[in-house]
Amino acid sequence: MSAGVAPNKFLAKIASDWKKPNGLFVITPDQVEDFVSILPVKKLHGVGKVTADKLARLGIEDCLQLREWNKLALVREFGSFGERLWSLARGIDERVVQNDSRRQSISVENTYDVDLPDLSSCLAKLPELMETLAGRIARIDSSYRAGKPFVKVKFHDFTQTTLEQAGAGRDLESYQQLMTQAFNRGGKPVRLLGIGVRLLDLSSGNEQLELSW
Repeated sequence: MSAGVAPNKFLAKIASDWKKPNGLFVITPDQVEDFVSILPVKKLHGVGKVTADKLARLGIEDCLQLREWNKLALVREFGSFGERLWSLARGIDERVVQNDSRRQSISVENTYDVDLPDLSSCLAKLPELMETLAGRIARIDSSYRAGKPFVKVKFHDFTQTTLEQAGAGRDLESYQQLMTQAFNRGGKPVRLLGIGVRLLDLSSGNEQLELSW
């Protein structure tokens, strides 16, 4: 078992991974700036291959280089996720850590600045979402196994639906079928799309600890 101790959830996960398969790694508040500066951007929560490749094209390989970009510039390039990148590059993460940290699913979702008008527009977004999801699945530890896929659709009027299917694969065709069924439940312009997998917990796994310093 490995454990990460840090001031917030993002850093606790990084610290936990740092000492795999066994060990304890501690990041104190006064170490955050130096520690985060050396992190490759692909280690940041939510950064999949597509985003990492775009960052690389912009000359951004690590968090020190990412800090050179102001928040407005990042938002122009990455939409609302730009604000998240700006925060993570500085070791800031406001997400709450639960005492029971065992995960039940892993997912990725995106809110679009312009509503997606029809099903074909939604289906066209699947490859990018799947690429990001695959990156997140690849980073989960061996105490989990990816299970049934699911999709989430939030329509322009903020109604939403989630659909999953046991026994289905995690390939493009399976997600296309789920997305089609979910979209047809509302048949309206779409504001947010999400895809993910349920996780099977195989063991007690890693611990991530957040302390009040």
